[in-house]
Amino acid sequence: MMTSARREPFAQARPRARHAAVTICARNYFAQALLLQRSFQAQHPDADFHVVLVDRRDEAFEARYPDVRITWVEDLGLPHFAAHALRFDVIELSTNVKPHCLALLLDRYETAMYLDPDMVVYDVLAPVHEALADSAIVVTPASTTPILDGHRPDDIEFLRVGVFNLGFIAVARCEEALRFLRWWSDRCLGHGFHETQVGVFVDQKWVNLAPCYFEGCRILKDPGINMAQWNLHERTLSVVGGRYVVNGRTPLRLFHFSSFDPHQPQAIAKRQARFPEGSRPDLARLLDDYAADLLAAGFDELSRLEYGFDYFPSGEYVSPTLRRLYANPGYGFSLDEDPFRPESALLRFARARRLVGPSIGKAARMTAGDVSRHGFQIRVLSYAFRLALRVLGPNRYFLLMRYLAHASSIRNQPPL
Repeated sequence: MMTSARREPFAQARPRARHAAVTICARNYFAQALLLQRSFQAQHPDADFHVVLVDRRDEAFEARYPDVRITWVEDLGLPHFAAHALRFDVIELSTNVKPHCLALLLDRYETAMYLDPDMVVYDVLAPVHEALADSAIVVTPASTTPILDGHRPDDIEFLRVGVFNLGFIAVARCEEALRFLRWWSDRCLGHGFHETQVGVFVDQKWVNLAPCYFEGCRILKDPGINMAQWNLHERTLSVVGGRYVVNGRTPLRLFHFSSFDPHQPQAIAKRQARFPEGSRPDLARLLDDYAADLLAAGFDELSRLEYGFDYFPSGEYVSPTLRRLYANPGYGFSLDEDPFRPESALLRFARARRLVGPSIGKAARMTAGDVSRHGFQIRVLSYAFRLALRVLGPNRYFLLMRYLAHASSIRNQPPL
Protein backbone atom coordinates (compact mmCIF):
# COMPACT_ATOMS: atom_id res chain seq x y z
CA MET A 1 0.00 0.00 0.00
CA MET A 2 1.50 3.32 -1.11
CA THR A 3 1.22 5.95 1.63
CA SER A 4 4.46 7.99 1.51
CA ALA A 5 4.47 11.52 0.16
CA ARG A 6 5.93 11.55 -3.32
CA ARG A 7 9.25 13.30 -3.91
CA GLU A 8 10.47 14.93 -7.10
CA PRO A 9 12.45 12.35 -9.14
CA PHE A 10 16.13 13.07 -9.83
CA ALA A 11 15.89 16.25 -7.75
CA GLN A 12 19.59 16.10 -6.82
CA ALA A 13 20.74 16.99 -10.33
CA ARG A 14 23.56 19.53 -10.54
CA PRO A 15 22.49 22.67 -12.41
CA ARG A 16 25.49 22.64 -14.77
CA ALA A 17 25.73 18.90 -15.47
CA ARG A 18 24.96 18.17 -19.13
CA HIS A 19 25.11 14.37 -19.01
CA ALA A 20 23.72 11.75 -16.67
CA ALA A 21 23.69 8.01 -16.16
CA VAL A 22 21.22 5.95 -14.17
CA THR A 23 21.01 2.42 -12.91
CA ILE A 24 17.91 0.66 -11.57
CA CYS A 25 17.84 -2.11 -8.97
CA ALA A 26 16.31 -3.42 -5.78
CA ARG A 27 18.15 -3.08 -2.49
CA ASN A 28 19.63 -6.57 -2.86
CA TYR A 29 21.69 -5.36 -5.86
CA PHE A 30 22.92 -2.20 -4.16
CA ALA A 31 26.51 -3.44 -3.74
CA GLN A 32 26.74 -3.75 -7.52
CA ALA A 33 25.21 -0.28 -7.95
CA LEU A 34 27.78 1.22 -5.57
CA LEU A 35 30.68 -0.19 -7.60
CA LEU A 36 29.12 1.01 -10.84
CA GLN A 37 28.65 4.52 -9.46
CA ARG A 38 32.23 4.63 -8.22
CA SER A 39 33.65 3.49 -11.56
CA PHE A 40 31.38 5.75 -13.65
CA GLN A 41 32.18 8.88 -11.67
CA ALA A 42 35.91 8.12 -11.70
CA GLN A 43 35.79 8.33 -15.51
CA HIS A 44 33.07 11.02 -15.81
CA PRO A 45 33.44 13.45 -12.88
CA ASP A 46 31.37 16.13 -14.63
CA ALA A 47 28.33 13.87 -15.17
CA ASP A 48 25.64 12.99 -12.65
CA PHE A 49 24.92 9.42 -11.61
CA HIS A 50 21.53 8.35 -10.24
CA VAL A 51 20.22 5.16 -8.67
CA VAL A 52 16.53 4.27 -8.91
CA LEU A 53 15.61 1.83 -6.17
CA VAL A 54 12.80 -0.53 -7.13
CA ASP A 55 11.69 -1.52 -3.66
CA ARG A 56 9.50 -0.27 -0.84
CA ARG A 57 10.77 3.04 0.45
CA ASP A 58 13.23 2.53 3.30
CA GLU A 59 14.39 5.81 4.83
CA ALA A 60 16.92 4.10 7.10
CA PHE A 61 18.49 2.32 4.13
CA GLU A 62 18.73 5.57 2.16
CA ALA A 63 20.33 7.35 5.11
CA ARG A 64 23.21 4.85 5.06
CA TYR A 65 24.28 6.16 1.63
CA PRO A 66 24.25 9.98 1.71
CA ASP A 67 26.61 10.21 -1.28
CA VAL A 68 24.25 8.31 -3.62
CA ARG A 69 21.55 10.15 -5.59
CA ILE A 70 18.65 7.81 -4.80
CA THR A 71 15.18 8.04 -6.33
CA TRP A 72 12.56 5.54 -5.15
CA VAL A 73 10.49 3.90 -7.86
CA GLU A 74 7.22 5.14 -6.35
CA ASP A 75 8.41 8.72 -6.94
CA LEU A 76 8.73 8.34 -10.72
CA GLY A 77 5.13 9.39 -11.28
CA LEU A 78 4.07 6.22 -13.08
CA PRO A 79 0.30 5.97 -13.59
CA HIS A 80 -1.15 2.96 -11.75
CA PHE A 81 2.18 2.40 -9.98
CA ALA A 82 0.79 0.03 -7.33
CA ALA A 83 -0.80 -2.13 -10.01
CA HIS A 84 2.53 -2.36 -11.87
CA ALA A 85 4.33 -3.28 -8.63
CA LEU A 86 1.93 -6.22 -8.32
CA ARG A 87 1.73 -7.31 -11.98
CA PHE A 88 5.50 -7.40 -12.46
CA ASP A 89 8.16 -9.17 -10.44
CA VAL A 90 11.35 -7.40 -9.37
CA ILE A 91 13.24 -8.02 -12.63
CA GLU A 92 10.26 -7.06 -14.78
CA LEU A 93 9.48 -3.87 -12.86
CA SER A 94 13.14 -2.82 -12.72
CA THR A 95 13.51 -3.14 -16.47
CA ASN A 96 10.08 -1.83 -17.45
CA VAL A 97 10.52 1.55 -15.74
CA LYS A 98 13.76 2.13 -17.68
CA PRO A 99 12.32 4.19 -20.58
CA HIS A 100 10.28 6.33 -18.17
CA CYS A 101 13.43 7.08 -16.16
CA LEU A 102 15.38 8.05 -19.28
CA ALA A 103 12.58 10.36 -20.42
CA LEU A 104 12.58 12.10 -17.03
CA LEU A 105 16.35 12.53 -17.17
CA LEU A 106 16.09 14.20 -20.58
CA ASP A 107 14.04 16.93 -18.91
CA ARG A 108 17.23 17.88 -17.02
CA TYR A 109 20.16 16.67 -19.13
CA GLU A 110 21.27 16.76 -22.76
CA THR A 111 22.03 13.03 -22.77
CA ALA A 112 21.01 10.14 -20.53
CA MET A 113 22.56 6.72 -20.30
CA TYR A 114 21.21 3.59 -18.63
CA LEU A 115 23.69 1.05 -17.22
CA ASP A 116 22.83 -2.21 -15.49
CA PRO A 117 23.99 -2.26 -11.86
CA ASP A 118 26.31 -5.23 -12.47
CA MET A 119 28.53 -3.24 -14.84
CA VAL A 120 31.87 -1.54 -14.27
CA VAL A 121 33.22 1.40 -16.29
CA TYR A 122 36.94 0.98 -16.99
CA ASP A 123 37.51 3.91 -19.35
CA VAL A 124 35.76 7.03 -20.60
CA LEU A 125 32.65 6.20 -22.64
CA ALA A 126 33.67 8.68 -25.30
CA PRO A 127 32.38 6.60 -28.27
CA VAL A 128 28.88 6.77 -26.77
CA HIS A 129 28.84 10.55 -26.53
CA GLU A 130 30.39 10.82 -29.99
CA ALA A 131 27.57 8.67 -31.35
CA LEU A 132 24.95 10.76 -29.54
CA ALA A 133 26.23 13.88 -31.28
CA ASP A 134 24.32 12.86 -34.42
CA SER A 135 22.06 10.03 -33.18
CA ALA A 136 18.96 9.92 -31.02
CA ILE A 137 19.45 6.42 -29.60
CA VAL A 138 22.56 4.28 -29.07
CA VAL A 139 22.39 0.53 -28.43
CA THR A 140 24.91 -2.33 -28.49
CA PRO A 141 24.35 -5.77 -30.05
CA ALA A 142 24.72 -8.77 -27.79
CA SER A 143 27.18 -10.20 -30.30
CA THR A 144 28.68 -9.09 -33.60
CA THR A 145 29.65 -12.56 -34.89
CA PRO A 146 27.48 -15.68 -35.27
CA ILE A 147 27.64 -18.38 -32.59
CA LEU A 148 25.77 -21.69 -32.64
CA ASP A 149 28.07 -24.27 -31.06
CA GLY A 150 25.71 -26.13 -28.74
CA HIS A 151 26.46 -23.92 -25.73
CA ARG A 152 24.45 -21.10 -24.20
CA PRO A 153 24.09 -18.25 -24.92
CA ASP A 154 24.01 -18.42 -28.72
CA ASP A 155 22.16 -17.10 -31.76
CA ILE A 156 18.97 -18.92 -30.72
CA GLU A 157 19.16 -17.31 -27.28
CA PHE A 158 19.54 -13.87 -28.89
CA LEU A 159 16.41 -14.55 -30.96
CA ARG A 160 14.56 -15.43 -27.75
CA VAL A 161 15.61 -12.49 -25.59
CA GLY A 162 16.59 -9.79 -28.07
CA VAL A 163 19.51 -8.97 -30.31
CA PHE A 164 20.50 -5.83 -28.36
CA ASN A 165 21.54 -6.13 -24.74
CA LEU A 166 19.62 -3.44 -22.89
CA GLY A 167 21.98 -3.44 -19.93
CA PHE A 168 23.21 -0.42 -21.85
CA ILE A 169 21.29 2.21 -23.80
CA ALA A 170 21.86 5.93 -24.29
CA VAL A 171 19.60 8.70 -25.62
CA ALA A 172 20.04 12.34 -26.61
CA ARG A 173 17.50 15.08 -25.91
CA CYS A 174 15.55 15.37 -29.15
CA GLU A 175 12.01 14.71 -30.32
CA GLU A 176 12.85 11.38 -31.96
CA ALA A 177 14.39 10.00 -28.75
CA LEU A 178 11.38 11.16 -26.73
CA ARG A 179 9.03 9.59 -29.27
CA PHE A 180 10.99 6.34 -28.95
CA LEU A 181 10.91 6.46 -25.14
CA ARG A 182 7.13 7.04 -25.09
CA TRP A 183 6.58 4.07 -27.41
CA TRP A 184 9.00 1.86 -25.49
CA SER A 185 7.53 2.78 -22.09
CA ASP A 186 4.01 2.03 -23.32
CA ARG A 187 5.08 -1.41 -24.57
CA CYS A 188 7.03 -2.20 -21.40
CA LEU A 189 4.30 -1.25 -18.94
CA GLY A 190 1.65 -2.97 -21.00
CA HIS A 191 3.44 -6.14 -22.07
CA GLY A 192 6.92 -6.28 -20.49
CA PHE A 193 6.73 -9.75 -19.01
CA HIS A 194 9.50 -12.33 -18.76
CA GLU A 195 7.76 -14.83 -21.04
CA THR A 196 9.99 -15.75 -23.95
CA GLN A 197 7.70 -18.68 -24.76
CA VAL A 198 5.10 -16.20 -26.03
CA GLY A 199 7.56 -13.80 -27.64
CA VAL A 200 8.15 -11.14 -24.98
CA PHE A 201 11.15 -10.53 -22.75
CA VAL A 202 10.78 -7.59 -20.36
CA ASP A 203 12.04 -4.31 -21.89
CA GLN A 204 14.66 -5.86 -24.14
CA LYS A 205 12.83 -7.67 -26.93
CA TRP A 206 10.92 -4.53 -27.95
CA VAL A 207 14.08 -2.72 -28.98
CA ASN A 208 14.58 -5.24 -31.81
CA LEU A 209 12.00 -3.02 -33.54
CA ALA A 210 13.58 0.33 -32.76
CA PRO A 211 15.83 0.59 -35.87
CA CYS A 212 12.76 -0.13 -37.98
CA TYR A 213 10.48 2.42 -36.32
CA PHE A 214 12.76 5.32 -35.36
CA GLU A 215 15.33 7.44 -37.14
CA GLY A 216 18.72 7.97 -35.59
CA CYS A 217 19.04 4.58 -33.88
CA ARG A 218 22.78 3.91 -33.81
CA ILE A 219 24.07 0.35 -33.35
CA LEU A 220 27.45 0.76 -31.66
CA LYS A 221 29.70 -2.25 -32.30
CA ASP A 222 32.68 -1.12 -30.21
CA PRO A 223 33.96 -4.40 -28.65
CA GLY A 224 35.07 -2.53 -25.53
CA ILE A 225 31.53 -1.45 -24.65
CA ASN A 226 29.20 -4.00 -23.04
CA MET A 227 31.67 -6.87 -23.08
CA ALA A 228 29.90 -9.74 -21.31
CA GLN A 229 29.53 -13.49 -21.02
CA TRP A 230 27.37 -13.67 -24.16
CA ASN A 231 30.08 -12.24 -26.44
CA LEU A 232 33.24 -13.74 -24.94
CA HIS A 233 33.55 -16.07 -27.94
CA GLU A 234 34.60 -13.04 -30.00
CA ARG A 235 36.46 -10.97 -27.39
CA THR A 236 39.63 -11.55 -25.38
CA LEU A 237 41.23 -9.34 -22.76
CA SER A 238 44.82 -8.26 -22.24
CA VAL A 239 46.68 -5.55 -20.34
CA VAL A 240 48.60 -2.96 -22.34
CA GLY A 241 50.25 -0.04 -20.59
CA GLY A 242 48.31 -0.77 -17.40
CA ARG A 243 44.92 -0.67 -19.17
CA TYR A 244 42.60 -3.48 -20.20
CA VAL A 245 42.40 -3.90 -23.97
CA VAL A 246 39.91 -5.97 -25.98
CA ASN A 247 41.22 -8.07 -28.86
CA GLY A 248 44.58 -6.38 -28.58
CA ARG A 249 43.45 -3.01 -29.92
CA THR A 250 40.31 -1.52 -28.29
CA PRO A 251 40.21 -0.10 -24.74
CA LEU A 252 37.88 -1.95 -22.41
CA ARG A 253 35.37 0.71 -21.44
CA LEU A 254 32.38 -1.18 -20.03
CA PHE A 255 32.23 -4.77 -18.74
CA HIS A 256 28.92 -6.39 -17.85
CA PHE A 257 29.19 -8.92 -14.98
CA SER A 258 25.75 -10.41 -15.64
CA SER A 259 24.75 -13.32 -13.31
CA PHE A 260 28.15 -13.13 -11.61
CA ASP A 261 28.78 -14.97 -8.33
CA PRO A 262 31.60 -13.37 -6.30
CA HIS A 263 32.08 -16.64 -4.44
CA GLN A 264 32.83 -18.40 -7.74
CA PRO A 265 34.41 -15.67 -9.83
CA GLN A 266 36.21 -17.88 -12.34
CA ALA A 267 32.90 -19.49 -13.38
CA ILE A 268 32.31 -16.13 -15.16
CA ALA A 269 28.51 -16.26 -14.93
CA LYS A 270 25.75 -18.56 -13.74
CA ARG A 271 23.93 -18.35 -17.08
CA GLN A 272 26.69 -19.39 -19.44
CA ALA A 273 27.79 -22.89 -20.38
CA ARG A 274 30.45 -22.21 -23.01
CA PHE A 275 33.52 -21.66 -20.85
CA PRO A 276 34.27 -24.08 -17.98
CA GLU A 277 35.36 -22.56 -14.70
CA GLY A 278 38.92 -21.28 -14.95
CA SER A 279 39.13 -21.66 -18.73
CA ARG A 280 39.54 -17.94 -19.43
CA PRO A 281 42.85 -16.89 -17.85
CA ASP A 282 42.65 -13.58 -19.75
CA LEU A 283 39.68 -12.66 -17.51
CA ALA A 284 41.05 -14.03 -14.23
CA ARG A 285 42.34 -10.77 -12.75
CA LEU A 286 39.27 -8.81 -13.82
CA LEU A 287 36.91 -11.37 -12.28
CA ASP A 288 38.87 -11.74 -9.04
CA ASP A 289 39.12 -7.97 -8.55
CA TYR A 290 35.38 -7.49 -9.10
CA ALA A 291 34.57 -10.31 -6.70
CA ALA A 292 36.76 -8.78 -3.99
CA ASP A 293 35.26 -5.33 -4.55
CA LEU A 294 31.70 -6.71 -4.39
CA LEU A 295 32.33 -8.49 -1.12
CA ALA A 296 33.99 -5.39 0.34
CA ALA A 297 30.93 -3.33 -0.71
CA GLY A 298 28.65 -5.49 1.44
CA PHE A 299 27.40 -7.98 -1.15
CA ASP A 300 26.74 -10.79 1.33
CA GLU A 301 24.56 -8.59 3.56
CA LEU A 302 22.80 -6.66 0.83
CA SER A 303 22.04 -9.64 -1.43
CA ARG A 304 19.97 -11.21 1.35
CA LEU A 305 17.56 -8.28 1.62
CA GLU A 306 13.96 -9.19 0.78
CA TYR A 307 12.19 -7.41 -2.08
CA GLY A 308 9.50 -5.23 -0.50
CA PHE A 309 6.86 -5.71 -3.20
CA ASP A 310 7.02 -9.50 -2.79
CA TYR A 311 4.76 -9.06 0.23
CA PHE A 312 1.45 -7.47 1.12
CA PRO A 313 1.54 -5.11 4.14
CA SER A 314 0.02 -7.99 6.12
CA GLY A 315 3.18 -10.02 5.45
CA GLU A 316 1.49 -12.44 3.05
CA TYR A 317 3.67 -13.50 0.11
CA VAL A 318 2.84 -12.44 -3.45
CA SER A 319 3.52 -15.60 -5.46
CA PRO A 320 4.51 -15.54 -9.16
CA THR A 321 1.21 -17.28 -9.96
CA LEU A 322 -0.79 -14.58 -8.19
CA ARG A 323 1.07 -11.88 -10.13
CA ARG A 324 0.13 -13.54 -13.43
CA LEU A 325 -3.48 -14.12 -12.42
CA TYR A 326 -3.69 -10.42 -11.56
CA ALA A 327 -2.25 -9.57 -15.00
CA ASN A 328 -4.71 -11.88 -16.79
CA PRO A 329 -7.47 -9.64 -18.20
CA GLY A 330 -9.98 -12.49 -17.83
CA TYR A 331 -10.21 -11.79 -14.09
CA GLY A 332 -11.14 -8.14 -14.58
CA PHE A 333 -8.97 -6.54 -11.90
CA SER A 334 -8.94 -2.75 -12.17
CA LEU A 335 -5.60 -0.95 -12.44
CA ASP A 336 -7.19 1.98 -10.61
CA GLU A 337 -7.34 0.07 -7.31
CA ASP A 338 -4.21 -0.40 -5.18
CA PRO A 339 -3.97 -4.23 -5.00
CA PHE A 340 -1.78 -4.01 -1.88
CA ARG A 341 -4.56 -2.26 0.05
CA PRO A 342 -6.18 -4.34 2.81
CA GLU A 343 -9.39 -5.88 1.47
CA SER A 344 -8.56 -5.00 -2.13
CA ALA A 345 -10.39 -7.04 -4.77
CA LEU A 346 -7.19 -8.98 -5.42
CA LEU A 347 -6.64 -9.88 -1.77
CA ARG A 348 -10.26 -10.99 -1.36
CA PHE A 349 -9.89 -13.12 -4.50
CA ALA A 350 -6.58 -14.61 -3.33
CA ARG A 351 -7.78 -15.43 0.18
CA ALA A 352 -10.97 -17.04 -1.08
CA ARG A 353 -8.89 -19.38 -3.27
CA ARG A 354 -6.06 -19.96 -0.77
CA LEU A 355 -3.51 -18.25 -2.99
CA VAL A 356 -2.06 -16.32 -0.04
CA GLY A 357 -1.48 -17.31 3.54
CA PRO A 358 1.05 -18.97 5.85
CA SER A 359 1.25 -22.10 3.69
CA ILE A 360 2.48 -20.15 0.63
CA GLY A 361 6.25 -19.96 0.90
CA LYS A 362 8.65 -17.89 -1.15
CA ALA A 363 9.19 -19.25 -4.66
CA ALA A 364 12.73 -20.05 -5.78
CA ARG A 365 13.87 -18.39 -9.00
CA MET A 366 14.62 -21.27 -11.36
CA THR A 367 16.76 -21.47 -14.48
CA ALA A 368 17.15 -24.12 -17.17
CA GLY A 369 20.10 -25.54 -15.25
CA ASP A 370 17.82 -26.44 -12.33
CA VAL A 371 15.78 -28.94 -14.36
CA SER A 372 18.20 -31.76 -13.57
CA ARG A 373 17.24 -31.52 -9.89
CA HIS A 374 13.65 -32.52 -10.67
CA GLY A 375 14.18 -35.86 -12.38
CA PHE A 376 11.12 -37.61 -10.90
CA GLN A 377 8.72 -34.84 -11.90
CA ILE A 378 10.21 -34.75 -15.41
CA ARG A 379 9.73 -38.51 -15.76
CA VAL A 380 6.08 -38.17 -14.70
CA LEU A 381 5.51 -35.43 -17.27
CA SER A 382 7.25 -37.49 -19.96
CA TYR A 383 4.92 -40.41 -19.21
CA ALA A 384 1.91 -38.09 -19.44
CA PHE A 385 3.12 -36.83 -22.84
CA ARG A 386 3.57 -40.38 -24.15
CA LEU A 387 0.08 -41.27 -22.98
CA ALA A 388 -1.40 -38.14 -24.59
CA LEU A 389 0.33 -38.98 -27.89
CA ARG A 390 -1.10 -42.50 -27.84
CA VAL A 391 -4.62 -41.32 -26.96
CA LEU A 392 -4.79 -38.28 -29.25
CA GLY A 393 -2.73 -39.44 -32.20
CA PRO A 394 0.04 -37.43 -33.85
CA ASN A 395 -2.05 -34.64 -35.39
CA ARG A 396 -4.09 -33.70 -32.34
CA TYR A 397 -1.04 -34.14 -30.11
CA PHE A 398 0.81 -31.54 -32.22
CA LEU A 399 -2.11 -29.13 -31.83
CA LEU A 400 -2.16 -29.77 -28.07
CA MET A 401 1.54 -28.87 -27.79
CA ARG A 402 0.97 -25.64 -29.70
CA TYR A 403 -1.89 -24.75 -27.37
CA LEU A 404 0.21 -25.55 -24.30
CA ALA A 405 2.93 -23.19 -25.54
CA HIS A 406 0.29 -20.43 -25.65
CA ALA A 407 -1.26 -21.43 -22.32
CA SER A 408 2.11 -21.69 -20.56
CA SER A 409 1.62 -17.99 -19.91
CA ILE A 410 -0.91 -17.78 -17.09
CA ARG A 411 -1.96 -14.44 -18.57
CA ASN A 412 -3.35 -16.33 -21.58
CA GLN A 413 -5.29 -18.97 -19.66
CA PRO A 414 -9.05 -18.74 -19.24
CA PRO A 415 -10.09 -18.00 -15.64
CA LEU A 416 -9.53 -21.08 -13.51
